[in-house]
Parts: sequence; C-alpha cells; structure tokens
Amino acid sequence: MLFCAPAGFGKTTALVDFAARRQEQGVQVVWLSLGCDDDDPSRFLQQLIDALGQAVPGLGQDALGYLCNPMGVPVAAAMELLLSDLARVQTPMLLVLDDLHLIQDTDLLAALNRMVKLAPASFMLAAGSRSLPALNLATLRAKGLLLELGADELRLSPEEMSQYLEHAGVHLDCAALKSLYAHTEGWMIGVHLASLWLRNQPQPVASLLELGSNQHAVGDYLLHTVFEQLPAERQEQLLALGVARQLSGDLANTLTGRQDGQQLLEELEAMQLFLLPLDRERQWYRFHNLFAEFLRARLRERDPERFRQLHFNASLWFTNHHMQNLAIEHASLAEDPEMLAALLDGCGLELINRGQLGLLYRWRKQVPDEVASRFPVLVLADVWTRATDLSLGEAYRLLDELLERWGATRDSGPLSERLLATLAIKAVIALQKDDLDTCVLLARRIEAQLGQHTAFLEVAILIVGALALVMLGQTEPARRLLALAQQRNHFLEGHYLDMQLTNVEVLLCMEQGGLKQAQLLFQQLRERFTGWFDQRSRALVLPTITESLIDYRQGRFDGLQERLRWALATIDVINPIDLYAQAMLCLARVQRMQGGSKEASATLVLMQNLAARNQSWRFYVQAVGEEIALILQEPQVDRCKRAEQRLKSVDWNKLAEPYQSRALNPVLWVLGLTRIRLQQARGHYSEALHELAQLRTQLQDGLHDLQRMRLDLLAALSYQRLGYQERAQSLLVQCLICAEREGARSVFIEEGEAIRQLLQQLEAAERQPALQGFLRSLLGIWPGREAQQAMDMLEEGLTEREREVVCLAAKGLSNDEIGQQLALALGTVKWHLHNIYEKLKVRNRTQAIRRARELSLLEP
Repeated sequence: MLFCAPAGFGKTTALVDFAARRQEQGVQVVWLSLGCDDDDPSRFLQQLIDALGQAVPGLGQDALGYLCNPMGVPVAAAMELLLSDLARVQTPMLLVLDDLHLIQDTDLLAALNRMVKLAPASFMLAAGSRSLPALNLATLRAKGLLLELGADELRLSPEEMSQYLEHAGVHLDCAALKSLYAHTEGWMIGVHLASLWLRNQPQPVASLLELGSNQHAVGDYLLHTVFEQLPAERQEQLLALGVARQLSGDLANTLTGRQDGQQLLEELEAMQLFLLPLDRERQWYRFHNLFAEFLRARLRERDPERFRQLHFNASLWFTNHHMQNLAIEHASLAEDPEMLAALLDGCGLELINRGQLGLLYRWRKQVPDEVASRFPVLVLADVWTRATDLSLGEAYRLLDELLERWGATRDSGPLSERLLATLAIKAVIALQKDDLDTCVLLARRIEAQLGQHTAFLEVAILIVGALALVMLGQTEPARRLLALAQQRNHFLEGHYLDMQLTNVEVLLCMEQGGLKQAQLLFQQLRERFTGWFDQRSRALVLPTITESLIDYRQGRFDGLQERLRWALATIDVINPIDLYAQAMLCLARVQRMQGGSKEASATLVLMQNLAARNQSWRFYVQAVGEEIALILQEPQVDRCKRAEQRLKSVDWNKLAEPYQSRALNPVLWVLGLTRIRLQQARGHYSEALHELAQLRTQLQDGLHDLQRMRLDLLAALSYQRLGYQERAQSLLVQCLICAEREGARSVFIEEGEAIRQLLQQLEAAERQPALQGFLRSLLGIWPGREAQQAMDMLEEGLTEREREVVCLAAKGLSNDEIGQQLALALGTVKWHLHNIYEKLKVRNRTQAIRRARELSLLEP
C-alpha cells in the first residue's frame, strides 16, 4: 500500500489509522519512520532489523551479524537472510515505512523490491512518500499487488473540511467555507493551519480574502501567521525545541532551561502545534517536518549563534545518553569540528562494525583535514573510502601508522576489534591494488590465531588470501586456506561469504585447467544461490565474471558482452583487480571476434589506464600484447611496422622487475608471445620456433595447460609454413585432444585466420569421430564464418557478371531490363540466372535473391 502525496496531506495520519485497524485484526505492526541519514543501506537495515526484532524477538539476528563488519557486505546478502527469517514467521505482519522518499540508494531500493517480491503472503508493506519511490510499481500494478492512494484520495472533501473546522471550534458560513476550500483544495495541513489562524481572527471571512491562490504560498503565510500569533515565550520555546529531530521531556529541559519538559511537550501536543508522539507512552515526540523546517529556518535566520549553541547542547545530551548517531548529527549542525571529530572517533569503530563506513565518511567530510588527521578512526575511514584514488604506498602508510598507534606490533595475543578491522581493510585494498603477497601474509597472520576473533572477518580475510594464492598459481596453499575458511564459515549464517568461497574454488579449478570441473562447480553454485540474490546485486559481480570466463573459454559467446559490461560497471566490496582485468581482456576479445575492433581497442585502453593507475604492470602488458595481436590480424600492409612500433614503446624489462621472484614472469611471458606472433607475421617461422622453445622452459608441470596449448598452436603454424606437415598436424591433434577434454575453444579462435585454415585442412583428414565432432563444433562457432562463406562462394562460385545479374534482380528489374542495362541478350540473362540457381542451390529468382542476401553478395 502506497500513500503518495506532497507534504501535509496526512499520509502519516492515514498510515497510523490503517496500522491501528490492522493491529485490531491481530496483525503484528512494525513501524519505521525514516530520516535524512537513513539513506545508508547498513543504517537502514539495522533500524529495520531492530524494529522487526521488537515485534518478533530474534528475527533478523543473522542478517545483523553480516552487517556488523567493516567489509560492507552487499545489501542483498543481508536482505536474503532477513527474508529467510520472515518466511518462518507465522503471524501476519505489516511493515510501515514513513517518508520513503528519503531513500534513494539504488542497492537499498533493489533490496526493498526483493522484499516485496519474496516476502511471505502474510507480509504487507505500507509506505508513505512525497514522491513515487523507485520500486517496481508497474509490475506490482499489473499483478494487482499494489494499492495506491494519492493526493486526490487524501485531500479533504468540502464536507470533511467543514466537519474538521467545526470540531476545532471554527464556524464559517457557506461562502467562507467555499473560499477556504478554494485556497487549500483540501490540503490537510493547510486546513489545520487555517483553523489555528482563524481562531484569532475577529472577521474570518474578510481575513480569508487576504490569502493568495498558490497552495505553498498559503502554507508559508499561515505558518508565519500562526507562529506569530503565539505568545513570545511560547515562540521561544518552539524555536529551541525545533532544533531536535526527536524530543523527550529531559531533552526539552536541556534545550529550554525549564524543569517541566514533559509537561511542556504534552501542552504543545494538546494545542495541536504539529507535535507528534513517537510511542504509546509518549516519551518521545517529533515535530511535523513542515513545521520543524520552518522553526529551524527561522531560528537560523534570526539568531545563528543560538542555533549553533542549541545543536551543541543537543549533541551533548545525546552523547550522554549513548545515542551516537543523533549526537553526531547535532554536532555537525553546531559547526564544531573538534567536537564532531571527537564523537566520530569515539563511536567510529562501532559504526565500522555496524557496516556504516559510508555514513561515517559523509560526516567526516565536514571535518577539516588538519583536524581529522589527529583522530585514528577518521584516518581509517579516509583510507577505505579513498582506496581507489590512493596509491598503494600511501594507503599502506596510513594503515600502518594506525596499526602502530593501536599497538599491533606489541600485541601477541588475539587481535583487538580495531586491529582486526584495520587488517581486513588492508587485505581488501591489497587485493584491489594487486599486492597479492600482502594478502597472503595477512591471511597467514589470521590463520595463526584462528578462532579467536569475529568469524565473519576471519573468513573474509582467509578468502582474500586464498584468492591471492589462486592468482599466484599456488594451488595447494590456496586449497588449504579455503578449507580453513570453510570450517570457520560453519559458524556463520547466510550465503554471501559461502558463495564467494565457492567462487574461489571455481577459479582454482580454472587455474589448474579443469574447465569442465569449474563449469560443474559453478552450476552447483548457481543452483544453491539462485533466489537468494537479486540478478543485479553487487554480490553477484565476481561470480558473473567467473561464469563469463568459463563461457568464453568454452566458446559460448552469446550475451557475454552484456554480462561483462554490467560486471565491470559494478563494484563489489571484494573487488580484485585481477578478476576485473581478466573481465576487461575477455570483453575486448569478444568485441574483436564480433567485429567491434574499435570497441575492443577502447576497452584495452581502459584496461591499460586501470593497470597504470594501480601500477599493476602485468595487466598493462596483457592489454598491450592484445592490442598488438589485434594489429597483426588486420589486413593492412603496414601492420608489422605498426605492431613493432607499439612493442618498442614499452620498457618490458623495467615492467618485469616486480615479478622476478615468480616462476612464470607474466610480463616476460606476454613479451615472448608477442615477439613470436610478430615473427610469424613477417614470415620468420624458424626464428618463431626458437622463441617458442625458450618460452616453453618457463612453464611448470601440472600448471599452465592453457599457456602450453597456445605455444603448441603457434608451433604447429610455424611447422606448417616451413613445410613440416606431419609435425604440424601432430601438434594440432595433440592440442585438440587436450582442448576436447575440457571443452576449451577460445584459445584457437584468439590466434586468428591462420589457425582456422589449419583446422579446416585437418578436418578433411581427421578420422577420429570424437575429435572430428569437436573440430566441427569449433569451426561452427568461429566468428565471422558467414562472411567467410560468402567470400568463398564469390571466389569459387559466382562470376562478376553473375553477381551483377543477381544484384539487379534484387533491385526488382525484369529479365528484359537487366539485359538492357548490361547490354545482354534475353537468352544470355536467362542462362546466367540458370547458373546462379545451380551455384546457390535454389530453384527460383526469389530464393536466389534471399540466399545472395544471406551470404552478403548484394553488398557493394
């Protein structure tokens, strides 16, 4: 149910009435009033879970556990746990979200969409909003699952307005009622303001003539007039109380300097001065938003110093009553950066552990840098939120200073909460910046104290370490860390880390060349987690990249571009540059295969920029190597010259230095491959074989199967060009046997037209049924094969004259008109058409034109 109307139309009143009626029917009602700072996924979900937990004790505790970590788990992961709990609730439940227009975060809106879609049938959501929320309203309307009440339904009718005024003690004749309705148009708050105003007007009818016709102008006029009609003492009380988002009797005493704060609030409520109770016991109140905004604006304009002092007093009160978020809000409005920084530092770890780093950083931006640098938690928030912009060295320097401040080197026992949070952030940043060795060291540090800290953070750091080991090609240590992470994961509810664990296992299989095993594991992952996460959830970014890599390597290209573009545009919390770079390289290759050379070049430039920004040179040279391969496959005569110029523009030895300790230096590997391709493009096949032999010595047994296959393919091409046909075919068959076992196809296609021609020659000679079937399937998915078929048909079938005849026929010319245009006799035209039919294997002119169009023979 959606109440959607501008401010002052009585949405909250209608929701209260609706909730009361449902409660009388035995429905469990959960109410959540939203504020300006609730547009933060973690903060919103925690308040929602707290509210639900008051109605159903224990509900949402697993989701709350996932939110309480500095890794910032995607909203969908917490929502799926909450939905799992809701499914077990038997009592009908109504959730009321008031002021839903304040929620704009896309992830949060997606989570609410998911709640509406998957919550049990006994669950109902009622919302009040000033504008249409970005939910799937059209779908809900179409399914009959949405009841909407807008301004037209909520506005008072003339009769209802008359009754309301009578009840308020205001008596007007018909003309005056008609005039007032014309001014307010049934706007509830306008009518209420008018009732307060008219009580003090000796001539109500004459006074009504002073009002304008604009509804908002009328509201502003009435607000000012009603306020100014109050005694000066009452005005001062309202101005003091108006600074607070919510009020209690004791806080009212602090703000007004009185001793009867609770009585004062009750008096204001009785006077109908827009003060609304927030609970049944009437311990907490708040002003209506319109009136509160008016009071704050008036006080700020009249006495800015008092405005700041009152916020300072409110901040102190909320601090002393352990209500940190409200204390921080008022400290920011008090414009006292020292106090704000001290508050943020004091409760910052709690905010981090509640997953509210984004909210913390929004407040931190109000603190000058010279002040923030003195408070460790603010520095930690800076590093996390600016991780993408900071260099790796700068990020580490800031984090290590914090670790030193907090005694990381002196603490031999279990890590404190703040140390563990800092190490978790350091591990994720290391993964983002391609510092895999640091990821492994941090994981081993946690491994040594396993079970002594928060399970969530331990598992998260172990996953980061395992993923780093996979990328380093250290498969056995990676499996050991995954096993430890799986053990600790048993102590956690939920699916986010569980899914990421499985995803790392899939990547490990791929690293070892087991594509079919990886595909099987991924299918199991999809079956286990389908339904838990929205299809566009950030939680699915890394699995989406993994699935795309599997599909690409096995030659399933349909839909790959769309999936990869979405994944690359969406950042997960654990966002390893390695996987994002692999996704960019995969996208560029798919674009090239599908005829988008310019798009592929643009993607490779983006990949180079990403790598250079993070000084991840192995990805930089991968993009350069792919760029050169793209140049070498172009038909231009100067392609070798341009490729060599690009090759010489890179200082390969310098970029290889950071990887000297690795068994397979990724920079030198790309350099070797690129030199081999360039030698072959020049026709220097013997030199290419020499380079191949040197490069092969870098490969390790049991690893690098894909790299070994690529070298064998290039060697087969060199042998074939040098005339060693048997040796070339033997290597090619060996590659096909290995590829067929795992369904690997992309490695052949990446090497271009020369390999396709080798495969076509082998197809005619190969007699093994299984291998021949795989070979045909490989040639069948080869990109651009339709254009190649058309070229073969043109060269071996239709003559130029026949092509001219079929092109004119496609334009609708008759045989006589074709003869006249080409200066041919009618019989000659018919003879050409007869030959065309035979060559295209068709029976008539219509079929010939359609077939020629399919083969692109009609294009100029």
